[in-house]
This record gives sequence, structure tokens and C-alpha cells, in this order.
Amino acid sequence: MSEIPHQFTADDSTFIDGIERILMGSSRRYRRRELSEHAGVDPEETRRVWRALGFVNSREGDVAFSDTDLRALRAAMSVTATHDLDVDTLLGLARALGRTTDRLAMWQTQLVADMISQRQDAPPEGKELAKATARTMADIADDLEPIMNYVWRRNLSVALSRLLADAQPESHLGVVRTVGFADLVSFTRLARSLSESDLAALVTRFEAMASDIVSEHSGAVVKMVGDEVLFSHQDPAGASRIARALKEASETDDVIPRMRVGLSTGRVLARLGDIYGTTVNRAARLTNAAEAGQILIDETTADALRHDPQSTLRAHEALDLSGIGTSPSWVLL
Repeated sequence: MSEIPHQFTADDSTFIDGIERILMGSSRRYRRRELSEHAGVDPEETRRVWRALGFVNSREGDVAFSDTDLRALRAAMSVTATHDLDVDTLLGLARALGRTTDRLAMWQTQLVADMISQRQDAPPEGKELAKATARTMADIADDLEPIMNYVWRRNLSVALSRLLADAQPESHLGVVRTVGFADLVSFTRLARSLSESDLAALVTRFEAMASDIVSEHSGAVVKMVGDEVLFSHQDPAGASRIARALKEASETDDVIPRMRVGLSTGRVLARLGDIYGTTVNRAARLTNAAEAGQILIDETTADALRHDPQSTLRAHEALDLSGIGTSPSWVLL
């Protein structure tokens, strides 16, 4: 493990350069055109890959790239040639990697910053806390890297298993899922009354609770947006267990407000790490129509749950869902 020299604490730009050298393993030495020439790649293609990864385009005269960047560009071109990938696929893979790891890096950094700020000997908020966080992240990066690689491979295995299980004739667009939305009731009003630290604690607690419950019941968290979680399951009964567990957890938690949940079953289109279609929209509209502590489900989900011994249904009035029309609905108890 490389040690961060003490002098990096004196000057911000020197400190940042030092952190980058430790994380990247080398210093910047190439301009964009020089990088392209060394990699044997057209400069425009280099720019497109760099932009797809989510990085700011450098100016032509900026010394912005290191030997590590050069090796990565050569590796990307090698993957493209070896596996006969077209340019659009390469750029799509780059975008997926860039967006996911950008969020991952910000998430991990914030967690470490929160941990350091809560210590008895915590540095003052602001630049000193940021530098302490940077030192810690640089120090643990090498140990985190193999874990992240393992998790990616494990998730890739799960994704391929789902792909094979979902394989259907070409005439069938998308895959069948039970989709659920769960959101925190009156979150906006509550957020106005909380301090930043209390709001951060609430959001973190909600994320942890929702992720654990969805995983425990073999579902998938599609995304979380502040006060709302979008999840999916291959089986309506599994999705119903997630919905009930989320509702019950919120009712017994002293911090998290009560939830309302909507479930809909049907075909969804999976793209860019998200899911789309009428099924998703219907689940969202049902959630909006639900009362605090209520789970509303659509007709297809209700039909699938009628013989589930763990599910109790109560008829609910038909709802006029915006953009969808009149939809029969049931309350899942």
C-alpha cells in the first residue's frame, strides 16, 4: 500500500494530485492526441469513450492522462476486437460502467465521511474532514477492489440466470415481473422539519431497510429515489411478501414514516438498469392512490395471489389511473 506523503496536506492541488497518483498508480503525462497515438486509436474515438465513461472532456492542450489511462484504453480496444463488439455496444458498456461506478464512488465516499465525522477526534467540518476522508478512501481502495470485482461477477451470474429463465419467443416483448413501488407518506413535509444530518440519517435508514427486505425475499431493487423504492420480483407471491414486510417495518420503526405500496404484474422492458412500461406506470399510480399503511394491487396480481396461503385480499373500488384508465384494484392485507 502506498503511503500518502505528509506534504500533501499543505496545498490543495498538490494534495489532490497525490491522492490521484495513489489511486491511479501513475501521474498524468499525456495530452488527448498523444494518448490516442500511443494506443493506436483515432482521437475522436478516444474522446467518445472518455465521454461515455462520464468523464469531463479535456482540452486539446491539457496534460490529462496517465499510463493507467493508456492501459485502460488499450484494454477497451482489445475487448472490442477480441469479442467483435460494435462501437455502439462498446460505448453502451462504457456508459453503464461510468454511471454505476460514479454513484458507487460518491456513495462510498459519503459513508466514510459520515463515519469520520462521528468520531470523538473528528476533524472540523469542511476541508479538513474532506482530506481525512480522501486519505481513508485512498488507503482502503486496494482492499475494496477485489470485493467489488467479486460482487460484480456474482451479480452478473444472477443477471444471466434471470436472462435464461426469462427467455421466450421473439414475439414476446419484455419480461413478466411483479413491480412494486413503496414510498414514505408525508416525506416532503417531514423533510422540511428535519436538520440536514437527521434527513441524511432517515434516507440512509430507509435505503438500508428497503434493500435488506427486498434482498431477503429474493427480489431486486431497481432504484431508489429519495423517499421511494422501486423493486421487482419474478413471482407475485414473492413481491407481496416484500410489500407486507416493508409496510410492517415502517409501522414499527421510530424514525421512518409509514409507507404505502402499489403492486402490478405484467410485461416490463428492462433497459439501462431500469424498467419501463405500463406495468411500471400502473404500480406507480396505485401507490399514489393508496392510503398510509395500505398496499394496493392490480387485477393480475390479485388473480395470482388468490391461492397464496399467506395473502389475504379485500376488494377495493376501481380506480381511474392517470394515463392508464379505469383499473380494478384490491387491498393486500
